[in-house]
Amino acid sequence: MIMMALIFCLYLITMVLAIKGKRNLAFYGFGVSLVVSLFWFSHHATDTLSILL
Repeated sequence: MIMMALIFCLYLITMVLAIKGKRNLAFYGFGVSLVVSLFWFSHHATDTLSILL
C-alpha cells in the first residue's frame, strides 16, 4: 500500500516539476518513477499465489 502511494507521489512531483518548467529534474523524476514502477510490477508479476485447491 505504501509503495503504491510512493509511486503516485513520485509521478505527482514529476508533473509539478514539469509544470514549473524544471525540465531536467522532471526527466530525472520520470526516470526514477518509471524504474520504481517497473520494479514493483516485476515484484508482483513473479510473486507466487498461495491458492489451496
